[in-house]
Amino acid sequence: MLLRLLMPCIIFVLCGLISLQVKAKPDIIIILDDLGYRPSDVAAFSLPKEITFSILPQTPLASEIALRAEQEGRAVMLHMPMQAQSGKNMGPLGLTTDMFAGAITYNLRKAMKSVPNAVGVNNHMGSAFTGQQKGMEALLKEVKRQGLFFVDSRTTALTKGEEIAQRLGVPSASRQVFLDHKLEPEFLLKQFNHMKRIAKKNGHVVVIGHPHPETVDFLKIHLPSLEKEGLTLTSVADYFSHAPKVAKQFGKERNQTASLNNADVKDSKVSLTEENALHSSGLMHSSAEKGVAERLDTAPNE
Repeated sequence: MLLRLLMPCIIFVLCGLISLQVKAKPDIIIILDDLGYRPSDVAAFSLPKEITFSILPQTPLASEIALRAEQEGRAVMLHMPMQAQSGKNMGPLGLTTDMFAGAITYNLRKAMKSVPNAVGVNNHMGSAFTGQQKGMEALLKEVKRQGLFFVDSRTTALTKGEEIAQRLGVPSASRQVFLDHKLEPEFLLKQFNHMKRIAKKNGHVVVIGHPHPETVDFLKIHLPSLEKEGLTLTSVADYFSHAPKVAKQFGKERNQTASLNNADVKDSKVSLTEENALHSSGLMHSSAEKGVAERLDTAPNE
């Protein structure tokens, strides 16, 4: 009788432990920047849909790439041009350090019109712009108004991006690895392995690369290894599921996926052994380490 009374509690605990085991896999978030100029950019569609495309505004292929990505259920971002210390040409609608708040807001809204399904923003260049407070506040207030998230590309160690985003309540993250600022296979593999180490240590990693043919070919070969190592390639739509625009665009799809996952948990609860349960409970410690800071390199081209 006692066992019968306790059985619902035991099942509830075991289901929770299985859920922890499922969710405790480190997340790999990969963003490909600079899409929109080159016809070769469309080769990135051969990669898994969890790879995020960050599209430059008012570029020849911006609308085409954004529309196709939406049709395939991919999340896209706006790759917003911002002033660099080097003075490099930013491209259309770039934000400069001498702009008033109204001009920054105007440029961001205009940029969003060319990538209307973008659910987040990250900076293109920006080693000058992201280091100053007033401009970043104006930018991130508009990001918040539009229900977007912000990823700081960290093109300077002096960036104020994530600091201001957190203060304003904007869902945010910082880039931790640049994948392909050198296109030699040895270097790509070095950065890919560095990415995996950070993910295993912190529970997640945010990576930025570019749609170079070399990068696309490299990822097609090496991404399948992630699952074998207990790592999860994760879309920004899942990582930033709490951002309002993400929830609006992907909420229904995510809820359906969650329902399927819950069904899988129910089907597998009977087969959970005591050994697996103990292993799962140990994962609670590793998840608490997600906030461990990792030294972040700045962009080599800035």
